[in-house]
Amino acid sequence: MGKPATFEQAMRAQIEMQKAALESAAPRVRALRLEAMARFESSGLPARKDEAWRWTDLRALDAMPPGSAPLTGADIDTLKGPFAGFDAFRLVLVNGELREDLSSLAGLPGGLHIGSLRSALKNEPELAEFLRQSPAGGSAPFLALNTALLNDGAFIRLEDNVRLQKPLHVVFFNSGANHVRNLIMLGADARAVLLESHYGAHDADYFVNQASDVALGSGARLAHYRDQAESAGALHFHFLHARLAAGSNYDGFTLTRGARLSRNESHVEIEGQGADCALNGAYMLSGAQVSDTTSVIDHAQADAKSSQVFRGVLDGGSRGVFQGRIHVRRIAQRTDARQQIKALLLSPHAEQNSKPELEILADDVQCAHGASIGQLDAAALFYLRSRGIPFSTARAMLTGAFLSDAVAQIRGGEALGAEPLQQAIGEAVEEWLLRRMDAEND
Repeated sequence: MGKPATFEQAMRAQIEMQKAALESAAPRVRALRLEAMARFESSGLPARKDEAWRWTDLRALDAMPPGSAPLTGADIDTLKGPFAGFDAFRLVLVNGELREDLSSLAGLPGGLHIGSLRSALKNEPELAEFLRQSPAGGSAPFLALNTALLNDGAFIRLEDNVRLQKPLHVVFFNSGANHVRNLIMLGADARAVLLESHYGAHDADYFVNQASDVALGSGARLAHYRDQAESAGALHFHFLHARLAAGSNYDGFTLTRGARLSRNESHVEIEGQGADCALNGAYMLSGAQVSDTTSVIDHAQADAKSSQVFRGVLDGGSRGVFQGRIHVRRIAQRTDARQQIKALLLSPHAEQNSKPELEILADDVQCAHGASIGQLDAAALFYLRSRGIPFSTARAMLTGAFLSDAVAQIRGGEALGAEPLQQAIGEAVEEWLLRRMDAEND
């Protein structure tokens, strides 16, 4: 048999090979993965005619190599990026596999369970129920593919009332194709700050298909911040499915600055009264980069809040996509839901596509959305230049101020406050801006 002509054909072939290996899996895990295999075999990959994918061209997948670039210990740099300086429990996964030798998990407090998802499913097969496809996700093809080819991932569980005094830092280092699944579970009134770093081998071409399932118990609070800085040749897809019980709080932020094609998709189900969800982020693109941010927040109970603030900066021939939908069910009275996306085009060749949506069935709500696309304020740029500031520096100053609106939304948590996190993310933004200045001045 020859080499598969397309990425989809290669994935279908991998699924067929995986079916035989499932015979030894626990019944619940086997059923979960077989269902996902059937879904992907039925739907396949999305096409541009699919509304949710109309602005994201997936043809780049066909050029992805099937294997991994060889790695040495020196290649795996886990202590870089905005979260490297924080004192944290650290879990490291290389190409989707847990590396205990690179992790730092000494002194874990009681009530915190952290490690390999594969091991957790082996010991507790009932956890597979938390990985079932999100009802809000429809036939999400990459989520189905992730479940079908599930390899390993991070498993994090806090028991009731456990409040971590140190953040958790999960580092994902990649050089080849992998399908990673993370399961994060917080019991009633638990508290945690979770940091994620996504990096890759320099200039390597690889495909990452990651999904994260978050389940928050009553009154739980999770601060969840991601830095996506994959290799310049990578394709990065992430699917978040979060379920919020009564009075719980999820504060999420994603900084996108890596990968040539990325999609950050979030589906949040507000299942309990008084829950609070924040989905925020910033993306900084240049060259031919494409980044797709897609979100669905389902308000299924009353007296809950959700907010979304996204900022995008696009240079060169890059393209940004934002698709955000807020669904307020009839029972969800007194909902407060807000969504805002602003994009800044630094080049006449850059492009932004935005599609905010509200679906409101309740009548006692406060809901709003807004979208804007523009260029730097010419008057502000002129003012800075009239004070002797070089053009590239002035442009970087105004761009940094624009992005700071999103960074300022980070709330932090008990293990790590808002100020150090905002400063760390702000420094990563500044680093990107300085690189753009250097490129302009060359």
